[in-house]
Amino acid sequence: MSRSSPRSRLKIYYDVLRSIADENGRARFSHVLSSANLPYDRFIMYLSELEEKGFIIEERGNDGNYLVLTEKGMNFYRELRRMDYFLRGFGLSL
Repeated sequence: MSRSSPRSRLKIYYDVLRSIADENGRARFSHVLSSANLPYDRFIMYLSELEEKGFIIEERGNDGNYLVLTEKGMNFYRELRRMDYFLRGFGLSL
């Protein structure tokens, strides 16, 4: 039985940002948590890092909590997506 290697920090950032971008830049907290496939405590740690870097902001609404990509976050996501596409051309990934 083979074990897959753990995801890199960049891959986790990519997965979180992609999850938000796929929802037009604004996604429910619970949706992103589910898509990220991380334990809650690790998910919160990565969210804090993304917020500190100015890539996302958290919005609280009457119907729940949302994560929103900032312009800086969208630009970072696009560059990660380009890098991932490039790496896949060589049989690699983030």
